Amino acid sequence: MLNREKLIRFCQDLIQLKSLSGQEGKVAERIVREMKDLGYDQIRTDPYGNVIGKINGKGERSLLFEGHMDIVDVPTPEDWSVDPFGGVIQDDRIYGRGAADMKTALAAMIHGAAEIAGQSLEADIYVAAIVYEEIFEGVGFGKVLDEIKPDAIVLGEPNDLQIAIAQKGRAEIVLETFGVNSHSAHPEAGVNALNHMVLLLEEINSIPVIESEVLGKGILVPTDIVSSPYPGASIIPDRCRVTIDRRLVEDETRESVLKPIREKIELLKGRLKNFNAQVSFAVEELPTYTGDKLKSERFYPGWVLSDQHDLVNKALQAYSDEGETAVLGRYVFCTDGSECAGKRNIPTIGIGPARAEMAHVVDECVELEKVISAAKIYSRLAGIY
Repeated sequence: MLNREKLIRFCQDLIQLKSLSGQEGKVAERIVREMKDLGYDQIRTDPYGNVIGKINGKGERSLLFEGHMDIVDVPTPEDWSVDPFGGVIQDDRIYGRGAADMKTALAAMIHGAAEIAGQSLEADIYVAAIVYEEIFEGVGFGKVLDEIKPDAIVLGEPNDLQIAIAQKGRAEIVLETFGVNSHSAHPEAGVNALNHMVLLLEEINSIPVIESEVLGKGILVPTDIVSSPYPGASIIPDRCRVTIDRRLVEDETRESVLKPIREKIELLKGRLKNFNAQVSFAVEELPTYTGDKLKSERFYPGWVLSDQHDLVNKALQAYSDEGETAVLGRYVFCTDGSECAGKRNIPTIGIGPARAEMAHVVDECVELEKVISAAKIYSRLAGIY
């Protein structure tokens, strides 16, 4: 039987360990200790710091539960009514950074899977605790999936115990225009990259967004602009860079996302003398807490799973068995599902105890009963998969 008190204490322990992206080591160590105590058959930490626990089944198939260990920072702790890293329990809720997104879900997965250890299972059950989701949606998870080939995946991202069968993706697009410096008293002697960027943005804003029946409208919105040299006192800028946030629906590819922007660049090249621009996806490389580096091109695709898929049916059965009401839903934000479902086409759903609007906010929290329910649902689903 699920040990409620032990699970809640484990949730508190995880929240009390601050684990920004690239600093998840202490949380990883705590998870390894919990898995050992709960009797996992196999536990290992990969070179990037991801923790993978396994409950042995007959190996007929495999189901992987996935959650991330990293959190976003708390820039204004003085705005909180409780210690953001205290794991405070108040009014039947547990508070703290990571309470909703998503340490309590990860704890519930670890305990829920352990409940079926020793049973005669058809499927091998994995629980993976992942690094760097907040920075690189799915890149850390991809390192696990390079080694393990599960038949299905359950994410723990917050959704108030709905069954998410779809997720919007995200791309970070870098748009650059290039000009020629001159003194601003003689603008005709230069080529103003900032002026050209303004014209390009006007064209890009006219690009129609794609609309999905399940995921709704895609989004294309500029989020920052920087000219060079900066500050540009009395200098015509010879370079301008804009970041574009592009929210993706299913079936959008790298090429299909960049193609309409490239067409606008070519259009302006034909209209304007000395117009020069390029577009690409942002790329970043950062070290993990183990020292190994993760590198990412910021293109994380969206995905949709059929509501008739066997994984969905099994999840619905698990809810029914636990006396819970199931509602099918979707994630409107990006998750590690971009890697497993969006890139690798592995059947994926999401079930998380917290409400999505509690992620990354002041006084982040989750109802304790939702955490307990999630653990029971995870356990039931693992047992019948």
